[in-house]
Amino acid sequence: MNISKRKKFTLLSAGVILAVILASCAGIPTRNERAARQDLGATETVYRPAAAKPDLPVLTENSALAELLQYALLNSPRVESSFYEWKAAVEEITMARSLPNPMLQFDLEFVSGVVEALTPMLMTDPMSNWQIPSKLGLKAEAAYGEALGQRAAFENELLATALSVKRAYYQLWVVDRQIYWTREMLKIVEDIERIARERLAVGNVTQQDVLRAQIERDKLENELANLIDSRGPIVTRLKSALGIGPDQSFPEPVAALEPSVSGLTEESLLETAFERNPRLKEMRAQVLQAIALYQLSRKTTVPDYSFGFGANVEASPVPFMPSFGLTLPIWRDKIRAEISQGQAGVGAARARLSAEELELAVRFAETAFSWRETDRNVRLYSDRLIPKAKASLESARAGYTSGITDFLDLLDAEKTLLDYRLAHASAEGRREIVLAEMSLVILGRWPEGVLNMLGPDIVNDSTAARQVKKGKNK
Repeated sequence: MNISKRKKFTLLSAGVILAVILASCAGIPTRNERAARQDLGATETVYRPAAAKPDLPVLTENSALAELLQYALLNSPRVESSFYEWKAAVEEITMARSLPNPMLQFDLEFVSGVVEALTPMLMTDPMSNWQIPSKLGLKAEAAYGEALGQRAAFENELLATALSVKRAYYQLWVVDRQIYWTREMLKIVEDIERIARERLAVGNVTQQDVLRAQIERDKLENELANLIDSRGPIVTRLKSALGIGPDQSFPEPVAALEPSVSGLTEESLLETAFERNPRLKEMRAQVLQAIALYQLSRKTTVPDYSFGFGANVEASPVPFMPSFGLTLPIWRDKIRAEISQGQAGVGAARARLSAEELELAVRFAETAFSWRETDRNVRLYSDRLIPKAKASLESARAGYTSGITDFLDLLDAEKTLLDYRLAHASAEGRREIVLAEMSLVILGRWPEGVLNMLGPDIVNDSTAARQVKKGKNK
C-alpha cells in the first residue's frame, strides 16, 4: 500500500470512527427536565408499570365506591390518552434542548472518470444552524411549561373521571331509594284500597273511594316501572365512566351511601381551590411557557452558527479546511414582530389565567351555595317534613277507618309522604354529588380510599406560582 492510499484509508477510517463516536453522544439534561422525568416516573410506576395496564380490581355487585374509582382511573381511555400526552410532552423537553445532528459529508471531484479529490467533511446540517446554549435552554424551558400543563391536564382528567363515577353511582343510589319508597308506598295504597273495600262492604262509603285507591295504585305502578327503567341509562353512564364497553358484562353494584362530612370551613375552601385546582395549574404552566417563548424571541438578535472541518485526502500534503459561518439577523421588522408576538403570547396567557381564576371563584361560590342548599333540604325533609307527613298519614288512615277523615285527605297524606321521601332521596344524592364536585374538580383533592396515581409533586405549585409572579415583574 503506497503512502497516498494509506493516507486515504487512515482519513476515511478516522471519519467512520468519529461518526460512530458521535452516534453515541448524549446531551446534558436540565434541572427541570430531570424533575419532570422523576415526576413522570413516579406516576408511571403506579399507573402503567412495565408500560402495561396493571391488574384491575375485580368488580362484583358488592364492590365499594373506592373499588369502582380505582378501576375507572386505571381503565379509562380518556385518562390513558391524557397520560401519554403528558409523557410525550416530557420527552419534548429533551428534543428542545438538544443540538441538531451533525453531518458527515464526502465530496468527490471527478476528472476524466478519475477521482481527483476526495474530501470528507464533518459539518453542521446546512438546513439547521446550531444555536447558542441560552436559546436551547429557553426552548427547553418552554417545553417544560408544556409538560407541566399536560401533567395538570392529566390530573384534571383523573379527577373528572372520578367525579363521573361518583355522579353515576349516587344517581343510581337515588333511583334505588326512590324505587324502594315507591314500592313501600304501593303497599300502603293497597292497604288503603283494602280498607275502602271493607267499608264499602258495610255501606259506609261509595264505590268512588275504591276506584280512587285503584287509580292511585295504577299511577304508582307506572311510576315504579319508569324508575326501574331509568336505571338503564345510569348504569350505562357508570360503565362509560369505568371504561367498560357496551358489549362487556358488568355486575351492577348495589349502591350504598354514607353521608360525607365536608370537614372544611368555607373560609379555607377558596384558598385551597386557588392552590390545588388542576385547571389553574394548567393555566400557570401556559404562562411559564409563554414567558420562556417571549425570552426566546428576544434572542433573535443573537446569530446562530455553523461550522465544518474537511480534508482533501488526494492532495499531499493533506490540506485541512475548517469553515465557520454565522446567520445575520438583519431584518429588524421581523425581529420586532417576533418580540411583539412573544409579548402578546405572555399577555394572552396571563389573561387566560385571570379569567380562569374569576371563573373558579364563581364556580366555588355556586357550588358552595348548592351544597348549603341541599344540606338544608336534607335536614328539612329528614328532621321535620317526613316525620310530620308520616304522622299525618297515620292520623288520616285512622280517621278514615273510623269514618272521621275523608278519603281524599287520606290520599293527599299518602302522596305528600311519598313526595317527601322521593325528594329526600334526591336531595341526599345531590348533596353528595355537589360535595364530590367541590372536592375533586374545584379543590383538586384526591378521592379517599383510592391509590394515588400521581407521584409527589416534584415541581410544586408554589414554585410555578413564584416563576409566574417573577415573569409578571419583567
